[in-house]
Amino acid sequence: MTTIGDVAREAGVSKSTVSNVFSKKRPISVEVTNRVIEVASRLNYVPNHMARSLATKKTMIIGLKMPTYTEYELSSFETKIINSVVKKCSENGYRVLLDRIVEEDEMNFVSNDPVDGVILLNPRDEDQRILKYKASNIPFVIIGRPNDRNGETKYVDNNNTEMVKEVGEYLIGLGHKDILFLNASLHMTVAEDRKAGLRQAFENYSLPFIEEDVMYYDPLQCKDGSQYGYTSFLENYQKKKYTAIIADTDRVALGVIRASRDLGIDIPNDVSLVALSNNETLAHEITPKLTSMELQPEKLGEEAASILMSSLNNELSPKYKMIPAKLVQRDSCKGIKVGHKQILERGR
Repeated sequence: MTTIGDVAREAGVSKSTVSNVFSKKRPISVEVTNRVIEVASRLNYVPNHMARSLATKKTMIIGLKMPTYTEYELSSFETKIINSVVKKCSENGYRVLLDRIVEEDEMNFVSNDPVDGVILLNPRDEDQRILKYKASNIPFVIIGRPNDRNGETKYVDNNNTEMVKEVGEYLIGLGHKDILFLNASLHMTVAEDRKAGLRQAFENYSLPFIEEDVMYYDPLQCKDGSQYGYTSFLENYQKKKYTAIIADTDRVALGVIRASRDLGIDIPNDVSLVALSNNETLAHEITPKLTSMELQPEKLGEEAASILMSSLNNELSPKYKMIPAKLVQRDSCKGIKVGHKQILERGR
């Protein structure tokens, strides 16, 4: 079996240079890198992950913890985060262990897998995972805002408050006052931030903010986002004739569209619709084309992995990083009539 020493001798470099070519821990010139890879390929050399772990006293594994619900499919947003985390970790010689723990299983909520560091998703108000990882001294980064009173937890997030404030002001500017917000799950920090943003939009226009117009996803009542959007719109539109809907995700928006068709309601002529995530393929394929917020999930995953890599290498890294979100205007929003005047969609 070919060893790292065989590759080093054939390529005319040290064993540490060969190791660094594959681990990418230290920069190696393009010329030397290409020579080492060519020799390794010719000699059928495969880096031994276990041996490298023993030598560095590290597992060379990053845990990506994605708590989900029973019967849950990964969204496009989550898939893009996974891909970017795997890419960044691989560039630094780490493998990624994807852990999709079911949220109802509290006993196993924090697993004890042998990892060097962890990336967590979906932080809550009182998140036991954060407390346990702090106690274990395992470096970790959160995608989403933690409810950390000491400000010690490192995280990457969109500015969800500012983002929904922008969406709210966009809809109010089109003449909408009766806006139904299909928010994320109660007690998630993202749900709190987004509700605060919508409240700010109403206050900025001197309009009353009605708590009852904000719904929260309950996995015990709805098996997925689409059902949440469908049932929430059906039930709430019977009570109040909303003119605009803000949906937590594009899947929730799809449920709203299904319900509107069953009720004979036209989007956007009767009700405007905005999704707080942007699956470009889905947004263009459905009718009408869906107005969405681009959250840059690839950037969220990449920056979270970068901060974690810096922590593992004892390098300076920011406590938090905000990734900008952008409103992508398409066809699912329209101005409403005020008397005989039509408030036109901005940007058209």
